Amino acid sequence: MKITKVRDVKTPSRGTSGSAGIDFFIPNDIITSNTNNKIFIAPGESILIPSGIIANIPHGYMLTAFNKSGIASKKKLLVGAQVCDEDYQGEIHINLHNVGSSYVTVEPGEKIVQFILVPVLYEDIVEVAVNELFDSTTERGAGGFGHTGNK
Repeated sequence: MKITKVRDVKTPSRGTSGSAGIDFFIPNDIITSNTNNKIFIAPGESILIPSGIIANIPHGYMLTAFNKSGIASKKKLLVGAQVCDEDYQGEIHINLHNVGSSYVTVEPGEKIVQFILVPVLYEDIVEVAVNELFDSTTERGAGGFGHTGNK
C-alpha cells in the first residue's frame, strides 16, 4: 500500500512479519496547549487525532481501524470511526473514545491504533420479497440473541 506523510510522523509499520495490523503513530507535530505536548482525554470524551498519513488503498479493499490491545486494556481507549474506503484520498484520522473513569494521556510518537486491509465485495443491493430471500431454511432460522442458551 502506498502512503504519503503530510505531518512529521513515524511511518506506519507492522510489529512483526506475521502481524495483520499496521501500527499508526501519533504525529510528532501535534500541537497542544500543554507544554509537554501530551494529549489529555477526559473520561467519556471522544477525540479525532490526525494521523499524518494519506493512503492509496488498493482497489477492492478497505482500511479498517482496530484497537491496539495494550491501549484498549491499559488506557481504556477504544477506536470509534473505523472504515477508510478505497476512494478516500484525504488524511486518515484516528477516532478514540476514553471509556475509562480517569483522564488518559497520549503523546507524539506513541503507537495508538492498528489498521488492517480487508477485502470488500461490491455486491449489488437487490430488494426481493421475503420468500425469495433464502434458497433454503437453516437450523438457526431467525433465532437471535441467546437462542442457543448459555451452556
